[in-house]
Amino acid sequence: MTTARFLKVSLLASALFALPVLPSHAQQAATSASDRKLLSDFSKKAKDYVSKEHMLAQAQMKPTSDVAKLQQQRKQLRDAVQQSRPNAQQGDYFTPDAAAVFRKVLLKLLNGPEGKKIKTSLDHAEPGAPAKFKVNAEFPNQNGQPIQSVPPTVLKVLPELPRGLEYCIAGKTLALRDSAANMVVDYLPNALQ
Repeated sequence: MTTARFLKVSLLASALFALPVLPSHAQQAATSASDRKLLSDFSKKAKDYVSKEHMLAQAQMKPTSDVAKLQQQRKQLRDAVQQSRPNAQQGDYFTPDAAAVFRKVLLKLLNGPEGKKIKTSLDHAEPGAPAKFKVNAEFPNQNGQPIQSVPPTVLKVLPELPRGLEYCIAGKTLALRDSAANMVVDYLPNALQ
């Protein structure tokens, strides 16, 4: 790398690191300070879950290309997570207050300029999981089918999740899924109107 190019890259990097950290799209979509606090609390709970689950995963998951062995490891991890949170129930993460904010943010998005495209995309997405979820149970993707991805326009307005958790949409329900254990961590019925 030439000296001039190195200086340009260094100046660009310095400028980027000097920029203020902007709030996430989810925080921008949530209008009040209390809404932003609720979304921040949701994110903290998600991070706490992943840090605890990763401790369990280290003991349960080993790299393998054998699908049957991977399924067995997933089941062992799911069993360990279920035992570590035996009283888990719907609303642990999507608390009533947080649920109201999620619904408000999603309603605003679906009533906005991109709403029609998003609804059409969700209606025609394949494959879709059934909307019947049970907290701490296996995610209901029949026979290991791939799970429908959430459109990026929707992800932009939701709080960012740590690696290991993902949002899934089935019908009008928004689910929080542990991808390593293939398990429902929580779900929000009637998230989409």
